Amino acid sequence: MSNHWVSEAALWIAQSQLDWDTAHELAESRPYVSCFYAQQAAEKALKSVYVVEGLEMPRIHSIGGLLSGLMDQFSQFEPFRDVAAILDAYYIGTRYPSAELGQVPGKNYTMKNANDAVTAAKGIVDACQSIFGAAAQEQH
Repeated sequence: MSNHWVSEAALWIAQSQLDWDTAHELAESRPYVSCFYAQQAAEKALKSVYVVEGLEMPRIHSIGGLLSGLMDQFSQFEPFRDVAAILDAYYIGTRYPSAELGQVPGKNYTMKNANDAVTAAKGIVDACQSIFGAAAQEQH
């Protein structure tokens, strides 16, 4: 693995941490934004693993899809299968009105939704940071 991949992966993992920080900070005041940023944090963290491992990154936004592509190689992602669907629902549902819900998206999410999303994303981000750290160490 080249230093280029480690450098690019470092950008992905750093942005995932910023997105998680944003999700955490907005959980109480803007739960719908928090849910979206929690999903983004998990997505970018998972994509950092694809990059640092030199794997072809799927052009998807699904946490479940990204996890399934890494599951054979990284068993530490197994516990996150159940929360992937929850985080996936926050990619579109937090931002786009749907006639079936009958409300603007920002009014459909609670602080509990946000706290659950932040917790789920934190587990994924932490696992990815651990994988990134190990891969980066191999470069030195």
